[in-house]
Parts: sequence; C-alpha cells; structure tokens
Amino acid sequence: MDPGSGDRANTEMLWKLARDKRMKSRLTAAQSPEVSRDILEFLAADEAPAVRRVVVANPHCSPDILRELVNDPHASVRWAIPPHPHADISVRRAIIASRDGTLRRLLAESAELEPEIAHVLMDDDSREVKASLAAHTTLPDVLTALAAHTDPKIRAGAARNPRTTPEQRHALARDPAALVRANLLKFVELAEDDLRLLANDRSINVRWWLATWPTTPVGILEILAQDSHPEVADQAAAALARR
Repeated sequence: MDPGSGDRANTEMLWKLARDKRMKSRLTAAQSPEVSRDILEFLAADEAPAVRRVVVANPHCSPDILRELVNDPHASVRWAIPPHPHADISVRRAIIASRDGTLRRLLAESAELEPEIAHVLMDDDSREVKASLAAHTTLPDVLTALAAHTDPKIRAGAARNPRTTPEQRHALARDPAALVRANLLKFVELAEDDLRLLANDRSINVRWWLATWPTTPVGILEILAQDSHPEVADQAAAALARR
C-alpha cells in the first residue's frame, strides 16, 4: 500500500467535513490535529463565528490566518488570538493596529512582549490597555515609566506587578491614590515599614483590605485591631483569632 494513501484519504475526509453544510462537521474539521493549512484557511472564512473561533484555537493555525482574523467581525474570534502559540510579532503588530481596545488589552496581558510592541502599547489611547501592560510587563523600562504615570489607574496597574523593585513599591505605598495603595498590598510583598505606613493609611478602604488580607503579618494586624474605625478593627481582630 502506498504510505501516502492514508494521508490523502484523511485529507479528503477533512475537506468533505469542511465543506459540509452542517456546522458540527465543519467544527470537527477545524479542530482536527491533522487538518492542513489549506483547510484551515478555507474554514477561517466560514460564515459561523463558532467555526472561525475553533480555527483560532487549533494549535496548527498559522500566523497568516491569525493576522486575517485580527479584524474578524466577531469579538470572541478576535479575543482568542493573543495567547495562540503562533501569534508571532507579525500578528502582534496587526493587533496593536486594531481598533479593538479589548483585543489590545489582552495582548498587553501577554507574559512576554517584544520591546517594540510594548513601547507602542505604552502610548495606546486606552488607559485600560496601559494599565494591563503595567501589571504584566517584564521590561524594566516600561514598568518604571508606567509606575510613574500621571494616570492613577495606570499606576494601580503597576502596583499589581510582582516585578516592581523595592524602591518602586516604597514610592507606590505613598501614592496619593488609594486605589494604587490598595492594589499594592493585595498583589505584592511589602517591606515592614511600608506595611506599617499602610496600617495608618488615611483611607479606611486601604486599612480594611490590609486587615483582611491573608498574608498580613501578625504585628500589623495588632496595630489594625486598635483602629479607630470599627469595621477595620473587627476584621483585624477576627484575622488574629484565626491565626
């Protein structure tokens, strides 16, 4: 038997499924690990968003197809693109040119971004995109710039980033915006002097979060248990009792 006959038969079967009027058949073809690039390209133009979404989910989907689908009319198709293993820099360039702010935000949340892409996202029109970049970037210069941004929501994003330096955390613990200070204590490990400062924060909300957070040291909880606001004091006392 010709060793290639089985492959040809399988390809023919997948083409038959891809052209079937029943969406279930086309979905089967789109998710097949043996589907060819030609078939995926064909299905990328399918009328059903569910089929196009499965095309994006297929790990064999090529960068060329992903770039075509960056401007897909259905959001669920577009939003599945950033984490794809073949979403290379050409795909990311297409995403940063997209008018879909949520798609750009999802790209900003990627674990690793090329400096070229990250620096474009730093100047994005959307504060949500910049805040997400601040929270996830691994690039020190990008994080430094966003941690000192004039917009408190973007600084609050930086406060969530575990890659902040002790000096940056020290500054963020003294940020004028309560949202920044609250995010800081919820997402990163702080030095003792920063925790003591936050235990006497002017914002009741910040002190309440510190009293309820599971990693707050006993010494800080003891300070909060004496807080002038009863809700803060009660939360701290309850946390101490659980310890």
